[in-house]
Amino acid sequence: MLLDPPGPRGAPQGMPHWPYVKAVDDALTARGIPPGTVRASHHGLERGLTTYITLARDVSRTSGRGGIRLDWEERQGWYYALTGLDAYDVLLYTVLTALRTPVADPERVADVAEELVRFRRVPDVEYREEWDGARDVRAAADDFRRSRLGLGPRRLPEDGAGSEKKTGNGVQLTIDTQADTYEQAVAALRAAYGRRSQA
Repeated sequence: MLLDPPGPRGAPQGMPHWPYVKAVDDALTARGIPPGTVRASHHGLERGLTTYITLARDVSRTSGRGGIRLDWEERQGWYYALTGLDAYDVLLYTVLTALRTPVADPERVADVAEELVRFRRVPDVEYREEWDGARDVRAAADDFRRSRLGLGPRRLPEDGAGSEKKTGNGVQLTIDTQADTYEQAVAALRAAYGRRSQA
């Protein structure tokens, strides 16, 4: 149970991936393996404003002689770390191959976490089930990035038939992250989407 939810200024509902954080935490808590530390936020512009989760358990919450950390990034999916007695002493850090989709079903995340916490090993299975709310989390993350760049939301309300309305043919834009400044990138995005730069 997240007693002190992470997030900017105590507003976790403002994080696009908060529903996923909560669903994973609930699944872990139901198994009796809640994380000792939860971090959930977003990386800066240099990494594309991608959202992430870190769920850590120190040695007091795991079997064996060290801790376990699960890391999630919205585009890359799940990773895990085996740590020593000191949580900063990372012995192994690698992709969690048992979870084959980036927004894996929280129950499957709990299956893998339970094996790691109790036996310090990854189960020899592959889970391909995606969480029911994955599409909404992805859309919210896209809208979050757009709002940080001064753009409006991409999605329009669904029509009566339940299909998403399209807003045109789209825009292709290339930004040179080595040469272009942040201000140039934002100006290019605003111009591409027909919005004026703000003074």
